[in-house]
Formats: sequence, C-alpha cells, structure tokens
Amino acid sequence: MKSLQTIQKTFRVFQILTKIAWVLSIVGASICAVGALCAMAWYTGGQVFSLFGEPITIFASGENLNQMLAVLLSDLILLSTEAILLALAGRYLKTEQAEGTPFTENGANLIKKLGIRCIYMPIVAVVIASVITVCLGVERSGDISNLPSVATGIVLILASLIFRYGAELEEGKRSLISDGEE
Repeated sequence: MKSLQTIQKTFRVFQILTKIAWVLSIVGASICAVGALCAMAWYTGGQVFSLFGEPITIFASGENLNQMLAVLLSDLILLSTEAILLALAGRYLKTEQAEGTPFTENGANLIKKLGIRCIYMPIVAVVIASVITVCLGVERSGDISNLPSVATGIVLILASLIFRYGAELEEGKRSLISDGEE
C-alpha cells in the first residue's frame, strides 16, 4: 500500500507541474499572438504604439519583419499545441487522482490516447508552422525537433500497457476473492 501512496503523491506533484507548464504555455502563446498582431498591423502600414503622438518603431521593415512574423506565428502554433497536450495530461492526472490508482482500464485508455496525441499533434503543428514560414518567404532559423514528443508518446503508450496489465491483475484478484467468499 505504501507504494501506491508514493505513486499518488508523485502523480499529484506531476499534476501541479503540469498546471504550471500549462499556464506558462498559455502566457507564451498569448504573447506571441499579441506580437504577431502588432507585426501584422505594422506590416500593413498601421501604427502600433505611439508616444506623445509620435509613432514608436518596434519592428524593422522588409525581410526582418517577415522573419519576425514567421517566428511569432510558428511559436504561437507550437505553444498552443503544447498547451492542449498539457491540458490533456492534467485531465488524465486528475482522473487518476480521483480513481485512487493508475491501474484501471479508464486510466490506461486515457494515457494511451495521450501518448498517441503526443506523437501526432506536434508533428501537425510543425508542418503548419513550416507552411506559414514558407508562405512568408523566410527560412526558419533553428531546428524544431519532434523527437522529445515522439519519445514521450512512446513512453506513455508503454505505461498504458503496464497500467492495463495492473488493472487486469486487480480484476483477477477481485474475482478470486469473490469466488472464495461463495
């Protein structure tokens, strides 16, 4: 029983850390969205900020503006995807806390779905970000790797198999107890 309590406490810590990371992803995505809107307004000739009636130049004209817009939009998409995945992880952890054990069929299904989403959602986000970058005619500096997301997805799918096996053992144990009582 002590091991299960340790697992529950660890999952509670993960739930708190997931919530913090979710909030930071939302804040980052919001900042990128505001920056992208300001860059688009500047790009179309609008005035973004002014001080004492004089416009403040926060964006350079030309290719640098396209580069900045591409980076902001790409980061907005990537951070939004991470926020969605973190929200789903938080939902799983909340469900696991309510059930009292990760060794349930429902918990195994939720973590398997999360693992699959950790694999394909970042890939889709990178493709969309790359399309936006190409449409703006700039080359994205820096690499965007999906390897951590794919590895996380694989680990979650493997964990779901372990949790499903644990749920089957629990069910077998319950059926043995109920057969012994009869």
